[in-house]
Amino acid sequence: MRIMFKAGDIVDEPVEGLVCTGNVLLNMSGGVNGELLLRGGDNMQQELHEYLRKSNRRFVEPGFAMEIGPSPTHFKCIVYTVAVDGFYDSSRLLVEKALGNALTMLANKHCATVAVPALATGYGHLKLAYFVAAFKDCMLRPWPFAEVRVVLRHDHDVVEALEEYGKSD
Repeated sequence: MRIMFKAGDIVDEPVEGLVCTGNVLLNMSGGVNGELLLRGGDNMQQELHEYLRKSNRRFVEPGFAMEIGPSPTHFKCIVYTVAVDGFYDSSRLLVEKALGNALTMLANKHCATVAVPALATGYGHLKLAYFVAAFKDCMLRPWPFAEVRVVLRHDHDVVEALEEYGKSD
């Protein structure tokens, strides 16, 4: 499995599977979700709110993962996962749980290539180093993917992530 860290717009990545991260209220308010909404993904927001309505919930627990869309995008599968609590706090273990749940769903959909954002580091209060540590732990599992891309916003984030990923525990 090839692991790549790169800067760019994750929604433009030519991969089969996409992980997007959101909040416990399942609102697609910013980051990757905001970009999906801008590109016509209102149906995905409706799917998430419909899930809450049908399950008679007001919110989900951190670690939750659900397939949404993928229309109108080019992705074969999109998995919305929650890596923060109601106050947008997170931890290495919570990110590993949310990412693991999302990647399991993408593996079950036979996605060969997937793109992952830095979960819980946008609106969430998690430092990039903690995301990278969680990602590294998660990548120890025997995933069937040919390639996993961690797509970050800026080149300096890629440099930091690569430094962290290269450290031995």
